[in-house]
Amino acid sequence: MDSAFLIIAILISNKDEGYILEFIFRRDTDERIPYTDSSLDYLPEVVRKNFVDKQWQFNPINLQHGQVHLKIQDDAVLPILSDEQVGAGGFGTVWKTGLDADCQALIQTHTTKEQERDISGSTERAILDLVQSLKHPNIVDFLGSYTYRRTFNLLFRLASQDLKTFLYQQDSSIMGSHIIYRNMFGIAEALSQVHNFSLHDDLGSISRVGYHNDLKPANILVDIDRILLSDFGLSRMKPDDETSKTKLGGVQGDYLGPEAFDTQAFVNRDVGRSQDVWAFGCILSEVATFVEGKSVEAFREKRRATQNGKYPTTDHSFHLDKRVRPAVVAWLSELVTAPSDPLIVHLVNQIREIMNPHASRRPRMSEVALNLGKLALHSSVAAVANCFKNLMSPDRQGLTANYRVLYVIEYKRFEAWWSVYTSLHPGVQMEISGDLLRHVTELYGALKKNSDDDMAQSMEGLPHDCLHAIDQLCKPLPKTSSDECQARWIQNVCGMEDIDTLQQIRAMAMPVRYRWVGVGAAMKHMSMAISASIQYGQKSRYMDAGSIDYEESDSQLVHGSKTTGYLTRDGVTETALIEWKTYDASWKGHEMGLSKIMDDLVNLLDPKVTPRLGTAQHRIPNCLGYFHEPHNYRFGFVYTIEAQRMSDDHCLVSLNSFLEVLSEHNDGGYGHTDLGDYFVLAKELAACLFAVHQVGWLHKNLSSHHILFFCPDLASASRHIKFAFLTGFNDSRPEATGFTLGPKAEHKLFQHPDYLPGVAFRRTFDYYGLGIVLLELGLGERVYNMKKSCPNKAVGQEFHMELLDSRVPELGPLMGARYRDAVRFCLDAERLLVEYAGQFGPVDDNGIQRMFHEKVVELLSGCEA
Repeated sequence: MDSAFLIIAILISNKDEGYILEFIFRRDTDERIPYTDSSLDYLPEVVRKNFVDKQWQFNPINLQHGQVHLKIQDDAVLPILSDEQVGAGGFGTVWKTGLDADCQALIQTHTTKEQERDISGSTERAILDLVQSLKHPNIVDFLGSYTYRRTFNLLFRLASQDLKTFLYQQDSSIMGSHIIYRNMFGIAEALSQVHNFSLHDDLGSISRVGYHNDLKPANILVDIDRILLSDFGLSRMKPDDETSKTKLGGVQGDYLGPEAFDTQAFVNRDVGRSQDVWAFGCILSEVATFVEGKSVEAFREKRRATQNGKYPTTDHSFHLDKRVRPAVVAWLSELVTAPSDPLIVHLVNQIREIMNPHASRRPRMSEVALNLGKLALHSSVAAVANCFKNLMSPDRQGLTANYRVLYVIEYKRFEAWWSVYTSLHPGVQMEISGDLLRHVTELYGALKKNSDDDMAQSMEGLPHDCLHAIDQLCKPLPKTSSDECQARWIQNVCGMEDIDTLQQIRAMAMPVRYRWVGVGAAMKHMSMAISASIQYGQKSRYMDAGSIDYEESDSQLVHGSKTTGYLTRDGVTETALIEWKTYDASWKGHEMGLSKIMDDLVNLLDPKVTPRLGTAQHRIPNCLGYFHEPHNYRFGFVYTIEAQRMSDDHCLVSLNSFLEVLSEHNDGGYGHTDLGDYFVLAKELAACLFAVHQVGWLHKNLSSHHILFFCPDLASASRHIKFAFLTGFNDSRPEATGFTLGPKAEHKLFQHPDYLPGVAFRRTFDYYGLGIVLLELGLGERVYNMKKSCPNKAVGQEFHMELLDSRVPELGPLMGARYRDAVRFCLDAERLLVEYAGQFGPVDDNGIQRMFHEKVVELLSGCEA
């Protein structure tokens, strides 16, 4: 049974519940509401009248968003709480209306038409089809339509003012020029939609030729930062196969083109889309006037002139005698004379192209939109740049130094994107420009948030909206351009001259997003500082990079910090070993002393300067000097290798690579090394380290990656390992120096657990590295494999104790007790020295040297096989 709850409620509300059975008897239900007076003729007149009046309170008219088209009975009650007439014209009245329910304030275009007319074929239907189908951010929001008491109504969202009122305020600061450019582009794009209208539905596509026909500032609305196209009362739509012209309605005004009115016959002519283009050009001229801070009202008065014809008329049009009015020409010329906005010149050029007296020679609105889109993008980019500069300013309050630096980095990326984008071919720019203006606008909005508390910070530190917008700008770049953008980003950061800012970038805990930017910036300035140090310092061991020829090494055989090459001097070319030393911002503060450090290191490794005794003569290569590669941020140390049994057909191999191959191919195909060769290598490596420490230097980089030898191929490597020599001195420093770079992440398993950032390197840390090498050598297994076999042991003290408790004891059966005890001392020297000092007092450097010699060098020298 259908419901009759509303009927019962209305009768009870009217205290007419005695008539409920009358409705039930006649099977009247709520579905028939609203009832008319005649449909309730079976009720007494008073009851009938009360019911008809009251029913609207229980079943009010619901004006829904987008509702098209509602016909409302004349006796219905609309949910209008207030209305105020705010405008009127020959084609309708504009009301500011307050509605019940959500209490939304709307602009209601209130046009009186006969209700009996069939709306399906009327002008109202054409307007309705247009405003319902057009969707664009710069077209006023259409909320719905209805006919009530023979009046056709359109509902639009309320805006604060029209463009005419806005432009006459003479205060260009109320809306930024970039916002105005963006909105003018939006209006042009919206008009282009009207001019080339297409509707797609399940039945197919319909194309129409449209035009606004009454374009003027009074018919364009301004709502906060949006400028909206409105008032389609004179708009027309025709099938695109018909003529695009139609007779202009009964309208006159300053914004009509020369072709719109016949002054001799004093009648309107046929006009088309070019009329909208002309009118838009006129509006743009007033907008340009506003942007330049000049009076739009004064511009209007300058245009005052009399049109000749059958009935001479004085007006403020933009044309006179079929030409652009001289006052307009002069005004535009004045605008481009020393303009405050650099884009005004381009905007005025567009206006001049639009305001062609010959309608057929005017550009299409789509072309105008394309050009204005470019201006809007340029203006918005400039606005974003200004926001960044404000946030980066040292005088800016409320931002921490780290936060400010992040803005610096993102600004440099934004600059890189813009420089790459503007260098693209115009066709490529057009292809990828779709959402760029939107993303730049989003970026501007994110940057304009003034308070840190208002910013929702991302993991990278800056607001997510800011980072997302910049990411989206870079995303559509072609692959090669994207790579170039990344490179320019780094270059832009590197181009800064503030070394403190660069150091701050490098020192910060950077997410992946900034890693290479920070490193690149610091390295660039380090390179400049080092070059200056070399240029103005003593260059006793500095070599010309042009005298060295090299190829990068085979990473399967040797660490990337080593390679072989050829050194030419005095007309003679010889084979040389090159060891690379890269640098970064952690060297900051020591740039001017670097040349001395490099010289000292070369002198240490040059036996002509620092004589060697015993095994160090052939286990440490002789260094000739160093050269600088600023573009690669590195030094190259050059060594002679005649003492290392190098032949032309030999390759360079590291102990680490040899052990890796040996463990992976344990089928005997690579031969076995004599135990005696291992003992010889072990004791001579220990003796070399003792010699380095004896002259007051620390190696700092001991690992099997830096123990090298030459051999014809890997299959014969086991027969050549006894000739291995010690390298990796590129991190070496005098023991007394205060300069330390801290531990490297690379080869971490060779570093003592106590060697942490901020901890000065000491001899026992070198012992630990030697101990790991000797352990690898004795077990025939790399330390990396040892770590994999105990994944539950963390790198550091846990793994250190695992080696001492489990792996070192394995050396006894394999290498003997003396070898085992020497390795144990190397790995545990830090603790053993502390215990010794606790029992016998502090141990000086000489005491440490004596203990190392006794516990390691002497023990290993007694190992024989």
